[in-house]
Amino acid sequence: MSTAEDNNKAAEPDMTFTKELRAATKEVHKLSDVLVNAKFAFALSDDSVWYDGLLSFYEIYKFFETNLPEELLPKELHRTAAFEKDFVYFYGENWKDNYEIRPAVRKYLDHLEQVNKTDKMLLFAYAYQMYMALMSGGQLLQKKRMVARKLWPGSKDATLEQEENNEQLEQPSDPDDLTTRPMPAQVNICPDGCAATYFPEKISVLKNKLRTVLNENYGKFDEQMKADFIEESKNVFLFNSDVVRSIKGVNRANLRKLAIVLVFVVGVYLAIKLARR
Repeated sequence: MSTAEDNNKAAEPDMTFTKELRAATKEVHKLSDVLVNAKFAFALSDDSVWYDGLLSFYEIYKFFETNLPEELLPKELHRTAAFEKDFVYFYGENWKDNYEIRPAVRKYLDHLEQVNKTDKMLLFAYAYQMYMALMSGGQLLQKKRMVARKLWPGSKDATLEQEENNEQLEQPSDPDDLTTRPMPAQVNICPDGCAATYFPEKISVLKNKLRTVLNENYGKFDEQMKADFIEESKNVFLFNSDVVRSIKGVNRANLRKLAIVLVFVVGVYLAIKLARR
């Protein structure tokens, strides 16, 4: 085997425990996805909804970055400053003046405090899921927002429908095979207001760092610790669902977008009716 092949192999973490954890959290993950997709059907292109979503999860990421050591959470993953940069862009320099931690987030933080006192590896169970989500779904959602705003490279002539068709073609035949799942297109530009999802380093490299931390530690767990780690990994999605429900403006944005669609459909219908007379 060549030196280059040896280096490539070394860069790929063992997926054994990653797959085990994914299988254990699969059902609760699906339920969480259903909630997010239903709630944000049209709303994520609405800036007020997007930034309130970031605001709702800001304290959670900040907690991880304050309480987890670098060997568990590499500094290049930290998002606190990036979130705050986006808040200044959208809400202004004094965004903290009217900022309050909402009840769902306070409940989440109280639980994380208890988890942190018990074992930092259990806190890592939350961080692992949250940063993986930001580097997967977060990238996809931001790309869709950029396409809609014509900020994504090559998107000036592309429609959102075309982009979604391209995403469908990239779907793996086996979604549970982590070795063949395609990466969402990385957000590799950082226009104002998009800092939270922008990672200067390759996301594939960052994900592998997190997977390495998971696999190196998970393999040393006894059965009780494995059970606790999986339980907290499931709790991530339950707490996240509560926070998602607290995001403001979603129903208003969805209704507004739906009204636009209905006006368009009615307009087309009337045009066809008139043309037939």
